[in-house]
Amino acid sequence: MLIGGHLVGANQWLEVLDPYSGEPLDHVARGTAQHVDQAVAIARHGADLMREMPLSQRAHVLKQVAHLIRQEQEALITLLVRETGKRLVEARAEVERTIILFELAAGACHHPRATQFSPETFSDGVSRFGFWAREPRGVVVSILAFNLPLVSAAQKTAPAIAAGNAILLKPSTDAPLTCLRLGLLLYRAGLPTEALSILTGKGDEIGDALAKHEAVDLLTFTGSREVGLKLPANASSKQIWMELESVGGVVLTESASVERVAEKVACCGFIMAGQSASAIQHVWVPSKLRQAFLDHLIPRLQALQVGDPMDEATTLGPLINPNALERVSRWVQEAIEGRAKVLLGAQAQPPFYLPTVLEEVPTNCMLYREAVFGPVVLLHTYDDLMALVPTLNALEPGLHLGLFTRDLHEAFQVARRVRALSVHINEVPLSPTDPLIKGDLQEHHMCLEDMRSRIEQMSLPKYVVFSAME
Repeated sequence: MLIGGHLVGANQWLEVLDPYSGEPLDHVARGTAQHVDQAVAIARHGADLMREMPLSQRAHVLKQVAHLIRQEQEALITLLVRETGKRLVEARAEVERTIILFELAAGACHHPRATQFSPETFSDGVSRFGFWAREPRGVVVSILAFNLPLVSAAQKTAPAIAAGNAILLKPSTDAPLTCLRLGLLLYRAGLPTEALSILTGKGDEIGDALAKHEAVDLLTFTGSREVGLKLPANASSKQIWMELESVGGVVLTESASVERVAEKVACCGFIMAGQSASAIQHVWVPSKLRQAFLDHLIPRLQALQVGDPMDEATTLGPLINPNALERVSRWVQEAIEGRAKVLLGAQAQPPFYLPTVLEEVPTNCMLYREAVFGPVVLLHTYDDLMALVPTLNALEPGLHLGLFTRDLHEAFQVARRVRALSVHINEVPLSPTDPLIKGDLQEHHMCLEDMRSRIEQMSLPKYVVFSAME
């Protein structure tokens, strides 16, 4: 573990396994509640240091860590592939996005934080001047998921630093190594060692202790709905933000290109072997286009190549661990026993689960009701687009929806009526929540505004008013 700038061991250790080979990559300490107490105590001091750190210095740290990540990106890419099983192309995108997040946070440090509010607008406010400022929350705790370990750490760490907080990270036991490496780079970039600790260990031990700790000011969590819904009971009255699992879905309308949508589903629906919140799990097609869609989709999925994720030729990587493989197999089998039809796959080939397409999956099956986090797509047919909206709204996990249509009226109607986390017209729901810079000034501004909103979430408003001396 990293606690206040020091590498700290423990009485017990946890293996970090390569999902592809099953071989141990390394060992990390199995932390305890005592380690949590130690890290939080140090973080309280770190929060005081960060509060006093000028914005220009925070921006320098953020710029410097982006520079260091770029210098070590090949090593980070390899480490990501080895500990998560994602393909090289996916790891490269994650490292690049991490760099951009730190650069965005650095840029946001140079924008005004205060908002003027003149008390003179009220009759008793003459000779007064006031403004709203932002100040740090203090100690921020972030519990991370395994699938995007580097990006998730950056999404929490960059705005926390920009806002002037100390931060404690709890990475997934499946993928802690990249996060630990990021911590060392942050120290090298000039972040006070007291302002960052990375605690490794079991979630029900470390995570619960962090959630319960009274000296923590903000708790953020990314992960399963099952775990996330239990956190408020442990977190007392502290502020909690949760990003719970969601599912990706695609609706193909009669006016859309069947071939293009099939290509998109095959290309983007199985990213990270389906272990992504925006990986496509549900596809709805008009009944009359079902066969045409399958004629384009199935050959593309059959062409996906499982193999070593370090091999550029591999197009489908392994699942994160044997438990995930067993769970996907069990859910698919439950659907088949419920009379779902297998159109492709439905077969484990450890450590892989082969690309799978099912249809007529009963709505009471786990595969329909929960995020599968595996390379499985459920095909549904429909006859009336507007009648489909209640079905979309009935999905329990949050839905990221891609709608393919040439009809502008259809696009507006669905976007307005569907209760989804995001709606992507003529695109799969794979766009990152924080858009990437592409060199365009307008898009850069949009990205910066998103980062500023993240920084605001990790700070508190303070009203300051000046009155004339009598």
